[in-house]
Amino acid sequence: MAKYSQGKFTAWLQRIVSFRREDSGLYKEIAERLPLGDAERILDIGTGTGLQLKGIHELAPGLDLYGLDLSRAAIQVASKALTGLKVDLRAGNISDTSYEDDFFDVVTCNASMSYWENPRDCFNEIYRILKPGGEVLLFEPHEGIEIETALDQIRKNMADKSRLRRWGTVQLNKFGLKRGPSVGMKLYSIDELKQLAAKSRFGEYHSVKETSLMNIPIFVCIHLWKPIPSSWS
Repeated sequence: MAKYSQGKFTAWLQRIVSFRREDSGLYKEIAERLPLGDAERILDIGTGTGLQLKGIHELAPGLDLYGLDLSRAAIQVASKALTGLKVDLRAGNISDTSYEDDFFDVVTCNASMSYWENPRDCFNEIYRILKPGGEVLLFEPHEGIEIETALDQIRKNMADKSRLRRWGTVQLNKFGLKRGPSVGMKLYSIDELKQLAAKSRFGEYHSVKETSLMNIPIFVCIHLWKPIPSSWS
């Protein structure tokens, strides 16, 4: 992963962006899309400030929460944001973790895969730590984004906010969408994502589809699942 994603500046920027996302309802929308019904443990990759885990807890308070982020500074922020909740937060790389085999029911991530140096290795590690029958939902911006269309929708979403706040949010998103590659952010096409999944241990057990979050049309949902061995039937 890019060194940029490990620095204190990134943790500071994540904090600003994360609180904007929480306020907009983005984390709640993602949590509502996750298969939380019968799950016992969930891992949020690139957890940043931990506010996605907070949103998940509000929907499924009995779920065991785990967060992983390459940045120790971000983990420190998440620890403070999640004070009072029982949560396992670790600084580490998703390409090589210390979690047990077949451990998680659900694994999720939003806008962090773009910083993975070896996504196939990361998919393989996720497969290892995912329970048979478990599911993975990754929400990521993709290559070929219509940036101005996305920014227009963000403006509409914030129509009830102050002009200064709208401007600040638009500028933050414009920076991420336009300048992302210059700070180590890698966007993939849908075909590239399908190939990455197919060449990983997930093989045919994947789906990659365009989706919108908060009506912003820049995302794909990468859905991966680990089959239950036929011997268990």
